[in-house]
Amino acid sequence: MKKRKRRKIPTVFQSGIAIREIRPGYFMADVQRGKKRDRAFFKDIDAAKTHCDILARKIQNEGASALDLTPGQRNDARDAIKILAGEAKLTVAADFWRSHHPGADAVTVEALTAQFMESLRKRNARQSTIAERRYKLDRLCSDLGKRPVTAITEADIVAWLDDKGVQGQTRDGYRRCFNALFNIGLKRDLLIKNPCANIERAVQDEIAPEFFSKKDTQAIMTAAEGAAPEIVPYLALQFFGGLRPGEAAGLDWSKIDLGERTLTIDAITSKKRRRRIITINDTLTAWLARYGKIAGRIGRATKEQTAFSLKKVKKAAGVAWIQDGPRHTFATMFYATTPDAPALAAQMGNTAGVVFENYRGLATRSDAEHYWQIRPAAKANNVIQFKTA
Repeated sequence: MKKRKRRKIPTVFQSGIAIREIRPGYFMADVQRGKKRDRAFFKDIDAAKTHCDILARKIQNEGASALDLTPGQRNDARDAIKILAGEAKLTVAADFWRSHHPGADAVTVEALTAQFMESLRKRNARQSTIAERRYKLDRLCSDLGKRPVTAITEADIVAWLDDKGVQGQTRDGYRRCFNALFNIGLKRDLLIKNPCANIERAVQDEIAPEFFSKKDTQAIMTAAEGAAPEIVPYLALQFFGGLRPGEAAGLDWSKIDLGERTLTIDAITSKKRRRRIITINDTLTAWLARYGKIAGRIGRATKEQTAFSLKKVKKAAGVAWIQDGPRHTFATMFYATTPDAPALAAQMGNTAGVVFENYRGLATRSDAEHYWQIRPAAKANNVIQFKTA
């Protein structure tokens, strides 16, 4: 079979660019620019030539602008393009470098910490929260405080946590604190990424909360009556009412109604900033009636005074102290006698899910029944005489 002969396409060149008449009266200007082929179609040869003249000048100008670079700069650009391998533009790489090597006016970790602490004060955060954040951030600033926030990476934070040896819940506490710090920087456009955003939470086994036995609780309360009666109501509210230490310390006697068997924790005192009303059981009633008065703060005036009194109680009781032990003990014994998670959650200002997971099945009903029989001594030594509520 005779092979068909291909038609020869008439071609002319204008400013070095080919113009092909692909069919009578229809022209294509065709030029290769790097990896891109530039084609344009025209019904008129003069229009095609004009296009080629304009395009040629554009290509010439682009080439001339490249000559503004020094030979060393052109070599750097070529090497950088090879390293990026088409995965990013040079401008993207330059922006990334600049964000991690800012100028002398960049905000440091120390400066951002000052802004963060000021924001906590303006938001009326709890003093305990402010103190806790201050402690953690002071430790970070002692090592990384002079560095710009934009230069801090996830690897820097992880390495810092590893170096300090913080693990488990403590590690998560630091992670949350630092995450909040850098979020302030994001909101104020001081950095483009939070280095803590993708740090994973520590994986840890579920640990049941520790609590005091009936015997140890009795020893603590007896020691308090003898060595530091000024904090007996403060301890009783935690052991037999489930209050948090801050809630017990900030409660006023005027918020307690022994006649109605209720006490009110105002939002300003509650950790969750929500008002709640607690039912006073027989055990707590006995303690508050013995040490109660009409009005005034229940806890001591300062944390330092409270800590001093607690130190005396611990020494006199001879019992190893458990962090948040009184509140955990209340919850454990309450659930053992009244396995009602929503009722316990309402009493403690917590959620039913947390209560169910943490306090279910830790003590027997018999242990709890003996616990609720703890009462003040018939005649306690060194008791401060208050007017009975």
